[in-house]
Amino acid sequence: MRRAVIVLIVALGACCLVPSAGSAAPRRCFVHANTLEQRLMLGNLDGDGGKDEAWLGARRVHGHCRYYVFARTTATGRSRVHVAATDRFSRASLRAAARPIAFVRIDAVPGREVAVKLLEGASVRPFGFFTMRRGRIVRMDIGDTPRPLAAEDMFAFGGGLALMFGTDCAYREAPRTVVFSLAYPQRHGSRYVVERRWYQVRGDDFVRSSHPTERRVVLLSRLKSRFPEFRNGGLLARCHGSVTDPRDM
Repeated sequence: MRRAVIVLIVALGACCLVPSAGSAAPRRCFVHANTLEQRLMLGNLDGDGGKDEAWLGARRVHGHCRYYVFARTTATGRSRVHVAATDRFSRASLRAAARPIAFVRIDAVPGREVAVKLLEGASVRPFGFFTMRRGRIVRMDIGDTPRPLAAEDMFAFGGGLALMFGTDCAYREAPRTVVFSLAYPQRHGSRYVVERRWYQVRGDDFVRSSHPTERRVVLLSRLKSRFPEFRNGGLLARCHGSVTDPRDM
């Protein structure tokens, strides 16, 4: 397990999205290629059946970029929630790669939740969930996020042969539930250890469900057939709604 932690930290730290000369004092809050069209996604947030909007935007405050997830619904208009950029890596990810990637049904409240990719590593892509509450967009906290992720209040997808992540809806397990899994190789051979954790929406947040952490060993060739959360690049393969193809990111 310690090896998996080290591999993920290296994978996340290997991000090379922004040239060093521009990352120290960028003139713009977003890189040239990260247009509003790329940072915006349409879906039904408030449950009235209309096409609402969610996007990643920024404002300059005292010369520094502050990033927000914005939402605009037909019923309540526009609202926003701040996304903290705590270090150079997170600022680079928000500037170059962050954007909504899915509108999916998670909880029992009418409307769908929006998944927003917030970090961009060499292959691992952590993301957070946001939802509408009382007419405003809010971030959904994640209780007891596994330490290997090293990213607060985020799930993740993607990875490589050294470490893979998958996040998916788990409607059959329990209502309002997602499964968050990681897979890493055993010391020898083609077998992988798979660790699965379940999270359930309570109020505005995710909490660990009563289902204990599951650990299984499986051949790499059978990983996706045994554990469907690793399909579609590990991104919400069985959720109801609209999910971006990871190959387009």
